[in-house]
Amino acid sequence: MRDPHVAALRYRLVPAETVSFDQPPLVERDTEAFRLRLLDGIATFEMVEHHASEESARRRVEPYLRAWELDVALRFGRSEIGFQFEGADVIDRSPPPPGTGQVIYPKAVAAVIGVMGSVAVHLTRGQYPAPPEGFVASPDVETMWHRYERHLEGRELLASMAYFCLTLLEGSAGSRDRAAKQYGISGKVLDTLGRLTTEIGDEQTARKASRLRERRPYTGAEKTWLEATVKALIRRAGEWAYAAEAQRPTLTMEDLPKLPSS
Repeated sequence: MRDPHVAALRYRLVPAETVSFDQPPLVERDTEAFRLRLLDGIATFEMVEHHASEESARRRVEPYLRAWELDVALRFGRSEIGFQFEGADVIDRSPPPPGTGQVIYPKAVAAVIGVMGSVAVHLTRGQYPAPPEGFVASPDVETMWHRYERHLEGRELLASMAYFCLTLLEGSAGSRDRAAKQYGISGKVLDTLGRLTTEIGDEQTARKASRLRERRPYTGAEKTWLEATVKALIRRAGEWAYAAEAQRPTLTMEDLPKLPSS
């Protein structure tokens, strides 16, 4: 090829084993980099930008797919979709003289972008989950989601997972007060998260045992609040990474499940 151009990339939407889609309608989305069309389980990205190689085009598209996967996981509480690369359509923008032929070819490589967990109940959905808006899967988002999934799988205690996510945001911003301002989160939310992960519960690590004031299991309401708050923090981190200067409503206790005596 004299002037190769990736015209389109194709990915197969791979639902989790316990999720299926029943005749979902077409999903379309235009961005400055590509035009997305998802139909019959195939997501086609018609490239608007010029990319001379498949690898370059995939580097542009696959962060978007990963953000889509995590956005859906945060909405529903568990990973529900992944994307498997199916192939690329590459054309020659400067074809050879007549008679020598033009090379136009797809190249298929099996590569799954996301890893999906499993849940006990099978779900059938009538439409595909909407693509992400104003959210990216930044390194902090990936790290916190990994720890949250470990908790869901029973491989990490709730307290240590939530405490890790809190300290990660505090460390990224420089302090708890700066984290509250940077991410648009009420100081009371962060203080409550800190209290629940260091002063209450029988799931504490030895490092925190001396700081316990109440040695008791979390209540159902506390567990629900902690999980919802961690997901909200992960989402805020992804929104901030997408547009750090954007104005967002402050995340307050009223936006989270009811916590008695909070």
